[in-house]
Amino acid sequence: MLKEVSKPIVLKEYIRKYTALPSLALTRSFDPTLAERLRNMLGDTTEKIAKALEESLSSETAQALNTKNIEKDFPTLAEKFWLRISLPLLELNQKITPLPSDKLKELMELEKEAARETAKLIRNTGYRYAEDLVYGLSAMIDYDAWLLEKHSQLGLEKLADTLWHRGLQETLQISIYTRYLLFAWISATSALLKLLEEYREENRDALAKWSRTYAEEVEAYIDTLDTLLDDEAYIVIEKMSELGKQA
Repeated sequence: MLKEVSKPIVLKEYIRKYTALPSLALTRSFDPTLAERLRNMLGDTTEKIAKALEESLSSETAQALNTKNIEKDFPTLAEKFWLRISLPLLELNQKITPLPSDKLKELMELEKEAARETAKLIRNTGYRYAEDLVYGLSAMIDYDAWLLEKHSQLGLEKLADTLWHRGLQETLQISIYTRYLLFAWISATSALLKLLEEYREENRDALAKWSRTYAEEVEAYIDTLDTLLDDEAYIVIEKMSELGKQA
């Protein structure tokens, strides 16, 4: 019984990770005003995330940008990066989850504003893969907006329980792709915006292109999960599945 009850509880940790907010902690390097507004809303948690990101610059991010075998090393480095930011990210989630709807909307608007400023910085470099990075950032914003909307509509308990019964594999997959997207985006953008001076250009370019690839997967899974969370659509899917078994 305990095992069955714990399953949706464990799943909660996969559906309360706001991907773009860690990346926008980079904003404080370029736009102190926006950084201050984030800090006013979320307290010193943003500073903790920013500190974890800065530490990663000399560790996982630097390794990803300088390794001679990026395809082989990327998954391990991405997981190490995620472990580094997991504790401050958990604190962030705990601050966000109980916020009233008006504050959640305000937070989302602030996140979008910071993303627009970051996108300008990326595009102003003239980098040939700039749009891949902008697309990756946009997908992270879309994912966060989707999470906030579903939390507001269903509540965390019902959302976790519904996904457990209807879309467990899809939830686990989108969790993997969001982690990979965040790390690829952070790494490539850090090189592009000169937060790191030493890097292999081929690694930066690969990570930028992977940002789009992972972003496309995230967007596709958002659509899938949206369908699975829709009661009427899910009934139709179940009926079609039964018909398929009978054929």
